[in-house]
Amino acid sequence: MKLTPFDDPNSYRNLWENPEIENRIAGGIEAHRKGDAVIRVLGEGGKPAPGVEVRVRQSGSSFRFGANIFKLAGYESEDLNRAYEEAYLGLFNAATVPFYWKDLEPAPDRLRFAADSEPIPRRPPPDLVVDFCRRHGLRTHGHTLVWEYLKWSMPAWLPRDRAETERLIEKRIREIAERYGDAIKSWDVLNEAVAGYGVGDIHPMPENYEGKAFTFASRYFPKDVRFDINETTGYWYPHKRRYGNLIRRLLDEGAAVGGIGLQFHLFSDLDMARLTLGELFPPANLFEALDLYGAFGLPIHISEITLTAPGNTEDGLAAQADAARNFYRLWFSHPAVEGISWWNVPDGGAAPGEDTVFSGLLFGDLTPKPAYHALRRLLHEEWRTNVSGTTDADGRFAFRGFHGDYAVEAAGRAGETLQLRPGSPGDLVVKL
Repeated sequence: MKLTPFDDPNSYRNLWENPEIENRIAGGIEAHRKGDAVIRVLGEGGKPAPGVEVRVRQSGSSFRFGANIFKLAGYESEDLNRAYEEAYLGLFNAATVPFYWKDLEPAPDRLRFAADSEPIPRRPPPDLVVDFCRRHGLRTHGHTLVWEYLKWSMPAWLPRDRAETERLIEKRIREIAERYGDAIKSWDVLNEAVAGYGVGDIHPMPENYEGKAFTFASRYFPKDVRFDINETTGYWYPHKRRYGNLIRRLLDEGAAVGGIGLQFHLFSDLDMARLTLGELFPPANLFEALDLYGAFGLPIHISEITLTAPGNTEDGLAAQADAARNFYRLWFSHPAVEGISWWNVPDGGAAPGEDTVFSGLLFGDLTPKPAYHALRRLLHEEWRTNVSGTTDADGRFAFRGFHGDYAVEAAGRAGETLQLRPGSPGDLVVKL
């Protein structure tokens, strides 16, 4: 008789406790997510000050940990809106901002940019989101500029003529770039171009619309903006070549593809059960896929994550938490990955059709689930560095820490800051 999802909890753990897998994860985190720093303390006359007590506290990570922020200001109760904001800010340092054409321009030239635009569920106006992210120091990622899918992306009013569609795509990208080019520095320019939708599910698109999407983005956005391509979960399987082939074609044509998005949606409890039995996405296969896409030399964004907690039962919640911790550790360990984004933060916050399962990190009342706590321990405890000690005979205090921002206190004096970034040593001189 086939096992039900949680009859054998050891089957899933054994995959991840394999010494080869664990060594690659732990070694990758140490090698790629940490760096060496030296604080030099100078005393009177600029001479090295030995024996000075130094405290170093990490205040932020340089790695992007985000989610979609589609439920911002989306609750009728202000108490729930505040609870959503607090839970979001308590975990993430980045946000995916919705730019779905269908909802951003529900009628020709009727744009929903402004904060006081008509409300649409799961589609807060971009001005509202950008302002919230600016005030709270969240890095923003725009999603998405060009997506041929009729259900969620293309407006019903859009003409079926391909030449007119091309003109309107360029107009849309220009208008978004003019308003948000200085505020949002990374975008999913092209979404799900090889997802395999049926002809009746997609809008007629201009020839090589994939390349034209990047051409228009390059034409209108500032030079410091990064342009990503994003694709569905099935392309984690290395034998599925269409996504890699499209990336290669676009790069060969000179398209400004700056990053690769990989979705990771398990939209059903059955998929979660198969995962816990080792039938879906064992860690060795995930590394194989990341190595394959990493060979393009572009940063990878784990762009949309859905992991269910079957039934929100005790076992289901534990399975979601274990899976979240395992996957985040693996993705964080790989040198090509530069960001990880959960998708729907609260139960009840998913799109219709995807909201029949419990895939949030928060319950419907916006209290945290075990998976939320598991990720918070990783992001804010295990992957943060807080150290103290005294300077040596040369007035130096050296430490190795996770890449990010640090507050430094020397001899009881606060106010100094240090940035530790990949490929750049964190050196700071403190004068007493």
